[in-house]
This record gives sequence, structure tokens and C-alpha cells, in this order.
Amino acid sequence: MKQDMAGQIVQIQCAWQRQPEAAKLIERYVDECVNKNSFLSNLREDLLTLTSTRLFDWVDHIEVGYSNELDSELQIHGFTRELATPLYCTFQHAGAQLPRIVVKDESHPFLSIGILVESIADFLMVRGLSTWIEGSPLSLFRRALVSKENGVFVYVVERRGTPLMEPTHMKDEELAKIHMAYEKWQTRPRNFDDDEGEEDGLRHAISTAEEIVELVGQAMGATIVLDVERRCWQAKNRAGQLQKNRQDHLGMGWANHDHHTFRSSRKYFRSLVRLFEILGFHCRERFYAGKEAGWGAQVMEHPQVRLVLFLDVDLAPDEINVDFAHHLLGDLPKLGTIGLWCALHGESILKGGMHHLEAQFIFEKLTQDLQAMGVEMMGPFSDFPYLKQAFTHGEIWKVAPQRVRRLLSQNYITKEESQRFLVHGALGSHLENLQRHDGYKGFNQKNVNVIIKKTDPREFTSAA
Repeated sequence: MKQDMAGQIVQIQCAWQRQPEAAKLIERYVDECVNKNSFLSNLREDLLTLTSTRLFDWVDHIEVGYSNELDSELQIHGFTRELATPLYCTFQHAGAQLPRIVVKDESHPFLSIGILVESIADFLMVRGLSTWIEGSPLSLFRRALVSKENGVFVYVVERRGTPLMEPTHMKDEELAKIHMAYEKWQTRPRNFDDDEGEEDGLRHAISTAEEIVELVGQAMGATIVLDVERRCWQAKNRAGQLQKNRQDHLGMGWANHDHHTFRSSRKYFRSLVRLFEILGFHCRERFYAGKEAGWGAQVMEHPQVRLVLFLDVDLAPDEINVDFAHHLLGDLPKLGTIGLWCALHGESILKGGMHHLEAQFIFEKLTQDLQAMGVEMMGPFSDFPYLKQAFTHGEIWKVAPQRVRRLLSQNYITKEESQRFLVHGALGSHLENLQRHDGYKGFNQKNVNVIIKKTDPREFTSAA
């Protein structure tokens, strides 16, 4: 993002590139840690066999001692200084999705690796470990040392919107505000089946986001909101429940999430973007799948938190060059895939919930392992060496009769379609299987139109 001469926000389109050398630098350190530390080696094997994930995708940061050679290597491979403290500097790669590198001022012979989880206490509990957790519960950064072997220190970490590496401590009143913020978002009204209710619900959601930011700040507020939204989505998605159970078996939670996808009607899309801007998200690239697709998306990212959003909306062909995230979008003659989904199930930020959660996995292994549990994967819509993506077959949700009747009266669906929706329900949510390599941070814009069409409720229904 940047500002023009008039002070207006101008969106920069991103052309993400593979960063293989930067990724190899991180992989080299991770491999060295694994080779020297048996706890980490066992964790890598457990993650592979029990959760279909790579250890690499759970790494929060690598800590190393300073050397002139490392300093040159970081510059050559595109890492930039993110934070400087009296004792260390953190480096990140703005053009890649890679863990941070923490460089201590002094040279030292040992390595440190931080493994990101949702709850350190859960991680310790499932292993029967008892150790000191540095930092207070629900604070910005916490860690626990779980292994120290052959010069490799393994920390399990929680991170909530800070690049700092020092554990943080909260006063009782600050902790109370976090609990209050969680309950505000969890208990907000969202179960509406009429236009007037949804409009009130959007206004209430925006005002609730403002209250949460006032209570806990943008970074913590964004963390809380998407934590709750994952729970809401998971409650209605069997694939998500099964995979979360696998990851909870190792105490990991959803810390491997890649992005969160919300669907919106054209009427409320600007409001949805505004809500997330209040929480501190910035617009990244706009996503347009082509004239025949009839939809697009605004990618948003939080600069302080490892959180990315994919916001879907129906688009007309002539809106490809419009900043549709900030312009009021009028009605189209017919509903596209996104608009119909919202009309049947409700706005994603309200009753519908997220359309899908995308997390990072070992692509082929997750496909096989979920299949053995009765969850089939749709055909991949990205199948490159550096990016693989596929949806699980979607959940079928019941549809409120008044929603179907309203769509029929407005001639947005046929009588035959209305009967199918009433009897069988309509396609709801998915879990997305993703694998990245070479630090690639972008998304596939070429083949995604095919899979989006397959998620159109008119294209697929089955017995509820």
C-alpha cells in the first residue's frame, strides 16, 4: 500500500515470485536443528504421519548468532531488517511466506527454533510435559523451552500480533479485556434470514469490531476475530473437525492456517472490507479470475499478524480495473456463484460463516489420509511444483425456506432449483488443502474459475 499526492490509499498489485534461495536458507537451518535434536526429529515424524503436515510449515522463527557471512547471505536472498533491539534483530522476507530469522548480536554456537502452536499448554499436556511457560496467558508472545540437545534449543511459541521475541506479561485488567473481546465477537447477532436483519447485523459487526479494537488493539483484535471465525466454520465442517482433531492430538491447533475465505454479496462487500480495515488489515492484490468467471476477490493481510484474508464477491467483466473493495457495487441482472451462496446461507461474516479455511499440508498425504477417513478431495485447481491447492468435497447445508422463496420470487432461481434446495439443501463450506514451496506467497489466478463454478449451489446438490 502507498498514498498518492492527495493522501488517498492506492493499492499496489502484487506479482509474487518464487524465492527458492531464501527458502533453502531457512530449510538448511531447520534440517540442522532436526539432525541435532531428537525431540524435534520425532516431532517432524509425528507431524508427517499423524497430521499430514511438514515441520517447516509450523516454524515461527529461527535464532542464530551473528556472522559477517550470514549478514551478507540475508541481504543477497532478500531478507530485510524488521525489528532492532539492544540484543538482536529480526529479519523477514517481504516477498515470501517464510519464517523470521532472529540474529543475536553476539556470535554463539547454538541454534534456536520456535514452533508455532495455538496453545502451549495443550502442546505440553498431550506430551505429559511440565515446564515453565514464559509470558502470561493470551499475551502477545509466549514461549516454553521443551528441548535442549546438542546445541539446539526447541521452543514452543504462541504469537498474537507482535514481531517481538521477548515473552510479554499482562495485567489482570488487560486479560479481562481480552476475554471480554472474545465474548463480544462470539455473542454478536449473526443468525438472520432477511435483508433488514442482515443490514443490522453488518452494522453491529462493524461497531463490535470498533469496540474490540478499543479494548485490545488491532493486532489482538484481528487474532480474536479470526480465532472465533475458525471455530464457527469448524462447527459446520466435518473435514475441518476431523483434521483439527488430528492436529490437536499433537497439541498444534490451527497454527498452520494459510488464509481465511469469506464470501459476500455485492451490497455488503464494501462493509466487509471496512470491518477488516478497522481490525488493521490492509488490501493486498485484487484477484480476478476472468470475464467468464463472474467473480473476484480482494486479498487482505495484517502487517503485524500472520493472518491473510480472501474476500470473494460477484463481479461484472467491466469491473476488473475498479477498486471494488472501496466502491459501492450495484445489483447485477443475475446472481453469480458467490451471490447465490450468500443468498442461500447468509453473509460469511454473519450466518453463513467462512466458505473455507485453507491450511498448509503435505498435499498428497492429506488427500490420502482424509480419504481413509471418508473425506474425498475435489480435483486440484493448482498443481505446480511451488503451489498445490484443492477443496474437500463440500458440506451440504439445509437452507431456510424463506430464503428460497425470496430467491424464486425475484427470479434468481428456477422452480426446479428451489425444490432441490428445499429438499436436499445446498453446497456449503470446504477445507482447502494447500502446499507451498520456495516461499511462494501468491495464489493461482488461471485455473481457479473451474473450481469456483463447481462450488456454485446450482451445480451440485445431494441428499442432506
